[in-house]
Amino acid sequence: MTSPDVHLKDAASQGLTTLGWDLSAPEVRDVLPTVARGHNLVVIAPPAPVYASPVLAGLLSQAPAAEAGTVLVLAPPASLTEWSTPVAALASESCHPLVVLGPGQPARRLGQDPAPGLVITAPATAMDLHRRSLLPGASIRAVLIAWPELWEDREMLTLLLQDVPRDTQRVVLTSAPGQVADLLERHVWRALTVGETFVPGIPEIRVVAVSWGRRVAALAELAEALDAASLAIWTADASRHTEIRRALTGTGVPVEVTTGDPSPAAAIIAFDLPLPSRLARLTGVGPVSLLVPPGTEPWVARIAPARRPVLLPGVVQSATGEAARRRGLIERTVRDEALEETLVLLAPIFEQHDPASVAAALYQLWLREPRPQAAPPEPAVSRGVARIWVGAGKRDHVGPNDLVGLMVNELRVDRSRIGRIDLRESFALIEVPADEADRIAEAMAGRNVKGRRLAARVDRDAERRPPRKERR
Repeated sequence: MTSPDVHLKDAASQGLTTLGWDLSAPEVRDVLPTVARGHNLVVIAPPAPVYASPVLAGLLSQAPAAEAGTVLVLAPPASLTEWSTPVAALASESCHPLVVLGPGQPARRLGQDPAPGLVITAPATAMDLHRRSLLPGASIRAVLIAWPELWEDREMLTLLLQDVPRDTQRVVLTSAPGQVADLLERHVWRALTVGETFVPGIPEIRVVAVSWGRRVAALAELAEALDAASLAIWTADASRHTEIRRALTGTGVPVEVTTGDPSPAAAIIAFDLPLPSRLARLTGVGPVSLLVPPGTEPWVARIAPARRPVLLPGVVQSATGEAARRRGLIERTVRDEALEETLVLLAPIFEQHDPASVAAALYQLWLREPRPQAAPPEPAVSRGVARIWVGAGKRDHVGPNDLVGLMVNELRVDRSRIGRIDLRESFALIEVPADEADRIAEAMAGRNVKGRRLAARVDRDAERRPPRKERR
């Protein structure tokens, strides 16, 4: 199945084939040549690590890690553990891959020689490693930005890439390119965009909310809930087929597990999120149910506008006697309001607990929450403005965006609380609320911006200086 025009090394080619990928399929053919040649690329794909396999194969086929540097993958925290499957199949022994789940884990590995040729982690963890000089920008040869629309803080990417050479290869996987258009414009230049458009006319789809780690176990529960005479399970690759067959052994009905077009069956279950064209083909075979892990709900809403939730046996059925009025309010909120930001926030909790139990806990908190009272007026001091003097300016190549990024991303200062920034040659003056000035100045002191260690203090003489033109 290999072809010289896709620029794959034997290990990557064999890995993709082992995973069940067809090298002639559009999602592989359109990605591999561009990535393998070192060009920037934007790939529109479902927000699931399985769809990163063709990109990883292209990145890892370019050169040995020891010669070329590190491939850095920045991924949503909720799906980090899912990256181990494609990495195990695609990475060679010389690559030394490392999936970093938290900032305390990787210090020993990152300091060894040779360094890992592939590091996969969440943006916040990568930022912590970068500050500790464990992940220097000069050592990164390619960056894979995985579904940034699911990140809690996209602005962190600016800080992460500020020390990465401008000509470093950048590849973006996104399920919603319109939501990250500003990020693409700032960080991914002259990039080709590939991916499918949505297919209209999809019939109603059953959907099941389940954590990434429980998808295999949920298949048996879903099969029981559907009570179908025959089952067909579709996956994007073949890496989990053995687990799936083992989990469905006791169903007592014929089960087909495939990466291609299944035979007609009483129920079709998509274990992985399908591309629009694949979903259209699956619905032509039989009624389809989708497993929907946390963070993937917006993609499912776009490819399947008509959806019907399926309640799995367990905690949901045991919760009875809920007031109809409250159920109706919750149902209207799910149907009519945009919940993407809330889902991204809750995604890490869904990995540790059943989504139904999380929903029940949030409902309990909602019932306990007292009626909101009118907030007391703020003290006069909170309405005052103070200036912080920072010992870095134009000659240090420090700009207003660098200072705002430091305050928002590292010091967790609300962006709306930052006022005018007066940038001078050797220093800068930043307006902040007077009652927070001392705390912010103390936190800024000693931080590094553009390689310069900052000095910071509250400017007590700010009131006597005439304001200058605002620069943000």
